[in-house]
Amino acid sequence: MPAVHQIIVGASRRDAITNMALAMRDALRTSYKSEVYSFHQPDESVKDEVIPIQKMNSGNANDVLVYHSSFGIPRLTSMLQTRSEKLALVYHNITPSSYYLGNDPEFAAALQWGRHELSVLKPSVSAVFADSKFNAEDLAEYGYTDIVQLAAGVNPFRLKYEPTDSRLIGELHSHFPDGYILAVSQVIPHKRMELAIEAVHLLRTVHRLDVGLVIAGPERNVRYARDLAKLRSRLPEAHVLMTGETTEGQLATLYRACAVYFGTSDHEGLAIPPLEAMAAGVPVVIRGTGAVPETVGDAALIAKPEATVCELTEMLHAVLTNSRLRATLVMRGREHVRNFYAQDTTQVFLEKINELAS
Repeated sequence: MPAVHQIIVGASRRDAITNMALAMRDALRTSYKSEVYSFHQPDESVKDEVIPIQKMNSGNANDVLVYHSSFGIPRLTSMLQTRSEKLALVYHNITPSSYYLGNDPEFAAALQWGRHELSVLKPSVSAVFADSKFNAEDLAEYGYTDIVQLAAGVNPFRLKYEPTDSRLIGELHSHFPDGYILAVSQVIPHKRMELAIEAVHLLRTVHRLDVGLVIAGPERNVRYARDLAKLRSRLPEAHVLMTGETTEGQLATLYRACAVYFGTSDHEGLAIPPLEAMAAGVPVVIRGTGAVPETVGDAALIAKPEATVCELTEMLHAVLTNSRLRATLVMRGREHVRNFYAQDTTQVFLEKINELAS
């Protein structure tokens, strides 16, 4: 039986690419030997499902290697160039390095390498996928053609059967007796969490709404986290709770209990958290950057990328106070994620891999 293995940069159950790769692996296993390998050590949440790349055996020309491109690591690039398998590229987008040149030059260099890698690997790539139109257009700038656009492995309902964390519910009610706005993301510069903090501050001080803000995600950038801490000290009325890493059950609970999901990112290649929020019956307010408009369709209240904090605040206020608008967004959101999930993109991916493997 031929093998179709996948390579990701890092692995965690809280990582969208990891979850997509694992779903794709399950589909591939109907016809192939298939594993997911991670360049960085997989964390505890997936240690039984994702294998360190050091344990990967050599392949042959009848096998396929699926590489999920999202970052840049020279050693990984070199390894991919020396493999014998046919190479398929799945592009999840690479954040522009300009966001990190000033506060994390090493991370910026890795992002720059990731984009250089796209050119380096192009002669070796036999099939190419992008999980949004935005990503496909970005990839075309590097000379790629015949790009298959599909978001294989995305399941907005993946948290549906996670039990609600009653202890967390109690803590949330204690912190925010009148509700909270939720942002789910790594806490890094291009996610623009300062906009969320400033908007909630205005909701509380200008509109006199007793709501808080929960930012759920790990702090990956020390300087940015420090800047956010300074902002919070200047705007104590913002009433912010930062959870850090969450379990799947905690994340499911945060979605279910929030009043609004708020997306503030400057750059998104797909944007899965707003889909998960919609699946939980939550209205979404989000900046229309990158692939966001095509991902959420008409099921969210979408702000222009250049929208000011005041404009974002007014959109949040409208959703929080207008019951008809809330109900419309919830209804559209549920319908949108049902339609999104009904598209059998994983099966299409499998068919394309079958063509490559044959």
